Amino acid sequence: MNEYKYKTELHCHTKYVSKFCATVDAENITEEYLRFGYSTVVITDHLNARTFTHPDAEKLSMRDKMEYYLEGYRKVKEYAGDRLNVLLGAEVCFPQNGSDYLIFGPDEAFFLDNPDMYLHDRYWTGSLAHHNDCLFIQAHPFRCGCAVTEDWVIDGIEVYNGHPNQRNHNKIAEEWAKIYPRYILTSGSDRHDAPCHPDAGILTKEPITSNKQLVEILKSGDYKLIRDEETRKKGKADLEAWLKTL
Repeated sequence: MNEYKYKTELHCHTKYVSKFCATVDAENITEEYLRFGYSTVVITDHLNARTFTHPDAEKLSMRDKMEYYLEGYRKVKEYAGDRLNVLLGAEVCFPQNGSDYLIFGPDEAFFLDNPDMYLHDRYWTGSLAHHNDCLFIQAHPFRCGCAVTEDWVIDGIEVYNGHPNQRNHNKIAEEWAKIYPRYILTSGSDRHDAPCHPDAGILTKEPITSNKQLVEILKSGDYKLIRDEETRKKGKADLEAWLKTL
């Protein structure tokens, strides 16, 4: 009997916030993840300067920008109701380079009280995350354009990123993680579009229903990584076919 049976997605975007790259809405996210047997999804919309250059956000105050940022999470959570656990996270990128960092464990106040966190750097915001009992994980560290981060800044790395159209070099990330035994290892589909099916995340013994529980489980190491290459390949084919229709 497989005791690790509850599936959690750790990397998913919405069209409400990640407007320059994502097209999936609350209905699609909820129904698709339920179809693929997930019990929990962490919404990790892009938190960076470009996010707020969209006409819907560029004239907002700093606090209202954070209200805008929370819209994706709130919409998915409202639509899902009690059918799917929807947690709040973030994928933040700073002005200094193109590297991305996943924040696991924040509540809404974390963003509303620190609306300029994306304008600092990995040191400042990483420290902020830790002071708020959050985890600071580098996403797809070996994707083209990203730079490996100092090991003392981050809690771990995303060793499997299932985005079908990115050169993530997941195998290199897996090998790199072996150098740092303390690292927390994560996996995420990095889902942006409907044709890209959920193909990653973690398996746990119990459903993850809160951010506190998510952080505790990731720290404990009591989980298994999902690396569904066959579904990723199907998502890539479906995405390419979909793009041809646009």
